[in-house]
Amino acid sequence: MNMYRLLLLWAVLLISQLALGQSASTLAPSQDAAVHELTQLKNRVSQLEHEVKKLDSTGLVLFLFGVFCALWAQNTGRNAWLWFFLGLFGSLITVIVLLVKNSDDRFRESLRVKLD
Repeated sequence: MNMYRLLLLWAVLLISQLALGQSASTLAPSQDAAVHELTQLKNRVSQLEHEVKKLDSTGLVLFLFGVFCALWAQNTGRNAWLWFFLGLFGSLITVIVLLVKNSDDRFRESLRVKLD
């Protein structure tokens, strides 16, 4: 009977050693994976911060396009809000249209002055 208990104790110790050895070996890769995932998350956050800074300056430029178009519209008797939003959302195309309309206005004004 003592031999049976000794053999059972030895088996329990052997199984526990194997379990501890496996858990220690499986713990290291999971820690490495967690460190790798943390590094990836840090990289993604820094990339997103960079993108936000880029969008911040782009938003300022678009807003200034809208303000420029609204000022022009107000000075020429056109709807300032309409031209502000056109300048805000279609910036470069709207400014080109604005310049063409301005040159047409100046041409008509010069023709009117010549006729008078």
